[in-house]
Amino acid sequence: MKFVIIVLTLFPAVVLAQSEFNLVALPYADYGSSEKEMDNPIAVELTYASNGAPIAKYEVHFAVTGGEARLRPSGGYYTIEEDSFEGLVVQTDENGIARVDIELGKMGEVVITAILFDDDGHQFMSTFDIVSLDIRAIVFQIIGGLAVFLIGMQMMSSNLQQVAGNRMKSILRTLTANRFMGVMAGALVTALIQSSSATTVITVSFVNSALMTLQQAVGVILGANIGTTITGQLIAFKITKFAFPMIAIGFAISSFSKNYKRQMWGKVLMGLGLLFLGMTTMSGVMKPLQGSAPVREFFTKFSTSPLLGIFAGTLVTVFVQSSSATVGLTMTLAGSGLIGLQGAFFLVLGDNIGTTITAQLAALGGNRAAKQTAMAHTLIKVIGAIYFAILIMDSHGFFMNLVRKTSSDPIRQVANAHTIFNVVNCLLFIPFVPAVARLSRFIIPSGEEEEHVPDILLDPNLLATPVLAFDNLNREMTKMARVSGKGVCQAAEHFLTGKHQAKKILAMEDSVDDMQRDLTVYASQLFKENLSYEQTLRLPVVLHTINDIERVSDHAVNMVEARNRVEGNVLDSEGPLTVAAGQAFETLKEMVNQVVSALETHDLKAAQKVLILEGRMNQIEEEARDNYGKSLATYGIANMTGLAILDFIDYCERAGDHMKNIAQSILGGGVWHGQEPGE
Repeated sequence: MKFVIIVLTLFPAVVLAQSEFNLVALPYADYGSSEKEMDNPIAVELTYASNGAPIAKYEVHFAVTGGEARLRPSGGYYTIEEDSFEGLVVQTDENGIARVDIELGKMGEVVITAILFDDDGHQFMSTFDIVSLDIRAIVFQIIGGLAVFLIGMQMMSSNLQQVAGNRMKSILRTLTANRFMGVMAGALVTALIQSSSATTVITVSFVNSALMTLQQAVGVILGANIGTTITGQLIAFKITKFAFPMIAIGFAISSFSKNYKRQMWGKVLMGLGLLFLGMTTMSGVMKPLQGSAPVREFFTKFSTSPLLGIFAGTLVTVFVQSSSATVGLTMTLAGSGLIGLQGAFFLVLGDNIGTTITAQLAALGGNRAAKQTAMAHTLIKVIGAIYFAILIMDSHGFFMNLVRKTSSDPIRQVANAHTIFNVVNCLLFIPFVPAVARLSRFIIPSGEEEEHVPDILLDPNLLATPVLAFDNLNREMTKMARVSGKGVCQAAEHFLTGKHQAKKILAMEDSVDDMQRDLTVYASQLFKENLSYEQTLRLPVVLHTINDIERVSDHAVNMVEARNRVEGNVLDSEGPLTVAAGQAFETLKEMVNQVVSALETHDLKAAQKVLILEGRMNQIEEEARDNYGKSLATYGIANMTGLAILDFIDYCERAGDHMKNIAQSILGGGVWHGQEPGE
């Protein structure tokens, strides 16, 4: 249903000369239906100034002087004037009242003027400012504008992450030596990718994978809070009129350019245009609201309540998962005059609290260090919001006046308030980074279960950003390779010496199987995302690498089973097969070390060394077979221990083949070249 909220502003009657008349507006119902006749007419009362007696049968001219509406008679008589003042002429009744019915047009502001002239030609005028509001259209346009804003934000952010992804990761890894460098890294990365949520999710992921300490993460989060204010400053430049050219140019570049990076930059420009288009849509539909007294009264009460304002900002940000979108909405409300600077500031404080939900969600499946990082993020925002809310309770206090001095534009003031809050909060918390880390550990203490952290920690929140998801996969593949390599080396030692428990080795192999399943599912989910051409070529190689790592672990089971066919320490025996077994074991251990190193750092030298070691393993296996064949030909019998040793060397050689496949994929740049890796 469509509703209309009507605001009447009656300017005092304008008297051109001394007169005895009074023209007064009467109260009326201020609700109606857009593009329909209002339930109640508007009316004026004409009386004598001297005694207040009503004046009957006096002509009052009503006309629509602004907006769209039709006037209909509601009593008395009317004529349609043919001069420049077009409208209805209505006679006052016996009570001195003249009234007209109004059929409102489309949504917008409507101005209706009532004029009369006395016998001496003196003019009396009353002006009615009416706002015709279609609630359904407003809701749809606000939701639609917000959706377009979010689409643009997501398109701009995701493509910036694609372009700057590797640079972003290296910045975070290398510039977090201390809290000050961490702040710089967080601010720089967030400014590059236009998403504090993405930066905090990456930070939580790094802590989860032990690539960053909790204290380093707190510094990065403080910087990310500053970096995210760039979006609001960008919006405040009021270049929304260029939204459509941005979308058109961005679409052309992304669609017709053959260069991958240019395509990404085209999508960034198109996303920025959509962001501005969403802002324009929301701003356009809110402008009529500022003329509505009930709406203004609602927002005034709403925005001057600190708790209500902060709660609303938090709730909306949690819902839309974007503090930039909520800040943009707040800027639109302020620009439309619906809320004052103080109310906007309260909403901004709530926006900053709401954005921490992303980090909390990212930490749900992580370890306690990841949860502590998310808690630190929330603590910084909540504590900051509390003391800032107290500071701005005085609407003419230091911080409020500081914001007002930065600009006379309400939209820019909101953007500056957002920036001031996060900069001041960062400066305040930098000296207390260790204290925040300790408080986070106190709230979420590290327990004994930390020793039983799941081997594989895959963050589903990173899937939407493939460059980060691939990085996550690579870290966890390296972890899987360590477990697989440790298992096969312990199995080899178990076969040769009886050291290590078979039960633990087999349990380790089961863990590798679980890792393979989880990594394969995660990698397969990436096929659903918007991958670049290079990423499309990388994904099959990732899947083959996961499979090869698992196959290495399979041979650990074979070695454990082969142990049942030998006794004592095999290496204590003399003979060429025993020597070959010892050489195969040493070569296997070195191959495992080099493969893990190559996976972890993409070390091409380590990968090349794996190929050399695999050639040596082949040679050991061939010589062992020759020696076993000579022994069989000479003595005519097959020694069971010798056969078991020969099988063991064969298992080492097969495990080496799979490690060779992994090394070759690294040397090949980690991309698919159209053929299966060699066995």
